[in-house]
Amino acid sequence: MLRSSKILRTWIAVCLIAAMLATMFPLHTAAAQKHTVTPTAPLNLHTSASTSSTVIKTLAVGTELTLLSDSADGWAHVSAGGYTGYASTAYLEIPAGSDVELSATATDYVFLRSGKGSSYTAYAMIPTNVTVPVSDNSDEYWAAVTYGGYSGYSSKLYLIINLKLPADTTPVTSSHRTASYADLPANTHSSLSYDLSYKMMLNATSVALDVNESYALTLMDASLRPVTGGVVFTSSDPSVADVSASGTVTGLRQGQATVTVKALTTGSQYACSVTVSSTVMPTEAPTQAPTEAPTEAPTTPPSDQLPLSANTASVYRGCYYQLLATSDAAVTWSTSNASVATVTSDGIVYAKTAGTAVITAKSSGLTGTCTVTVSEGTSVNLSHSTASITAGKTFLARSYTLGVSWSSADPSVASVNNGYILAKKPGRTVVTVSSANGAATILVTVTDAAPIRFAYTSPNCAYKNQTVTLIAITDQKRTAVRFNVTVGSSTVTVNATSGVKDGSTLVWKGTTTFSSPGTYKVAAYSQLNGKWTTCSDGSTTAFVSNTTDKTTTVCTARRASDEVIKLIANFEGYISSIYDDPITGDPTVGYGRVIFSGQQFYNTMTKNEAFAYLVQTVNNDGYSSDVNSFLVGNQVRFNQQQFDALVCLVYNTGTGVLSGDNELSGALLNCGDGAWGNTTYYINGSYVRLRKGPGTSYDIITELSNNTEVAVLSTANSAWYQVKLSDGTTGYVSSDYISRRSTGGNLDLTYVDRQTLINKFCAYHHAAGDCIYGLLYRRVDEMEMFFYGDYERNYGVYYYDINFTCARNPSFHT
Repeated sequence: MLRSSKILRTWIAVCLIAAMLATMFPLHTAAAQKHTVTPTAPLNLHTSASTSSTVIKTLAVGTELTLLSDSADGWAHVSAGGYTGYASTAYLEIPAGSDVELSATATDYVFLRSGKGSSYTAYAMIPTNVTVPVSDNSDEYWAAVTYGGYSGYSSKLYLIINLKLPADTTPVTSSHRTASYADLPANTHSSLSYDLSYKMMLNATSVALDVNESYALTLMDASLRPVTGGVVFTSSDPSVADVSASGTVTGLRQGQATVTVKALTTGSQYACSVTVSSTVMPTEAPTQAPTEAPTEAPTTPPSDQLPLSANTASVYRGCYYQLLATSDAAVTWSTSNASVATVTSDGIVYAKTAGTAVITAKSSGLTGTCTVTVSEGTSVNLSHSTASITAGKTFLARSYTLGVSWSSADPSVASVNNGYILAKKPGRTVVTVSSANGAATILVTVTDAAPIRFAYTSPNCAYKNQTVTLIAITDQKRTAVRFNVTVGSSTVTVNATSGVKDGSTLVWKGTTTFSSPGTYKVAAYSQLNGKWTTCSDGSTTAFVSNTTDKTTTVCTARRASDEVIKLIANFEGYISSIYDDPITGDPTVGYGRVIFSGQQFYNTMTKNEAFAYLVQTVNNDGYSSDVNSFLVGNQVRFNQQQFDALVCLVYNTGTGVLSGDNELSGALLNCGDGAWGNTTYYINGSYVRLRKGPGTSYDIITELSNNTEVAVLSTANSAWYQVKLSDGTTGYVSSDYISRRSTGGNLDLTYVDRQTLINKFCAYHHAAGDCIYGLLYRRVDEMEMFFYGDYERNYGVYYYDINFTCARNPSFHT
């Protein structure tokens, strides 16, 4: 039901990190025992196996704890210093002399890698529910494990760490006291919003760059929001990799360096390993040819051979191979055996069948040859065989074959780093994914840089006669921008003011007004060398409403307001460069934009670009359209703040939530404005149990399907309704699964059953099976937007009467 998204992944990280954060208190360590474990980071001791339970103490790193029984579901029952409680196994290590056994169980398919990071080689894949031995659990995010004859590292995000007493051990019956509330220090807390800023992380721990290539390092807090103040960046070797005060790392020469990031507020330091290759990324071409002739003539006469990049080549069947010829004149190519290998006019060889073919290149009377041997090889998975990429953009390709390496035949046209193909200049090249006994290739075509990188209008939802700003972002080569606005059968041209420099881009703006509501096409054009051009990225629309009223309900399509787009940006946080999310591994950039295989994007975005990308995503990637389709398709009347709240929800949970969750959709459609007497009741879920009494302890009579109509006999118990089926059977159903609809009148979200909608909305607070306060806070903020028009992010401070208790965990509530 849920789609991966940035904010959801962010709060899983918060849940993991929050178990480690609290103010430190003196703690007397227990005497060393055989059944001991020690924290690898400051670790909370809880009253029960849940992060939402009360914190008894914060345990210092290295504190000796006694394991009282085998761990379960990632929680260890331990005692220390006179206290007994539960601690997360993710942050417990086995000290020397302990006989506790350490293992991990995969909660999903997880790679076993050669190092601590998703960029390292994958040796093997550990299947779901397989348990493997752990040799080192000291790292916060990666466990050292063994599987299938390989030793390496797997992400703890997909592991449950297990602690087990020796087989002949009787579980300890603790004589320690369990803390009462009178035992707790004065500042004991249970809110996950406390002191989260103390835990930070970098958006990358290793980076591979070409010479002249840059990467923006960002220090993030526990909510994965960038830390912009009090941060100092230094490089161990500025001649290899220099780093700016804002964290932009630039490769200067081949070699390795370590960039260290220090947070002045905490004194903590974080490191990123930087490897700079020998490949030189081209900078701006000179504007004119050199004026001086070479001072020295060549010492050797030219050969009668045309120099090629290779004279022999071995190519696997079905793969491309690129030959490069050194010549200032045109080159013609031919093959001796087209049934074995063909060659294009630019030297791209395609291996068709096993055998040998001679590829010949001729230019200016010179001839060069390359003998190509085509052989069979083992299969290598690759997501694409061809790719057309705009210069300046990065294309994501994927291979799920283990232990592969990536390379580009011509890095000056397009370089590649673990599937990220950076298009540098127009041309063609071949990207190869190689294994020990096979390969697969992508024929990459790089097209001219886009005349417009991004275009959008502001406000996103304007009203008639309001000034609308037309915005375009270009590279710094463009000399002017204009906007062509389609109004009816006419085109109005709006000239932009001079571009304002923003990083490596220019931001251009023009203004206009619209006297009538509607959706207007806008095309942004840029000028280069006197020529005006546009592209698909330059196409956008201006949406104009008839009124500024956010509270009146109508049944007509809407567009997200500026207020909700800014709130989504606040929730997601700005990340300038692509990074693998530390929880899901999904590539993410900008304001929570997940990049999928086959998509191309601008890396190292400015904030203006990231916001433009967010506007495009909200408008064009199904978020607004799915909400409109659901509401207008069901003939529901709704206002702007209700629409915005639903857009914010689906941006977080995925566009399928309204069509895929019949409980939530049922709660939204339970909004008839007819008289109460014309109301029918129905079941809003699947496999809903009808019981003999008002509680889960009573026997089940039957299971009811979605939309089953029932007659409500009694609502005296607010948690359970007594109902009667059409065949006369009576019983009790949880009130959460009973909705009503009017048999007459209109559907209008003004009349939605408030508490039912809150219950269904706030149910979207789980991640990895846990209740996450950060997600609950977001749901509450969305409900405050829906009912009260409040677009502020309140970080768990409840200003309105939004009451919710989790059905799975009653201790988790607003």
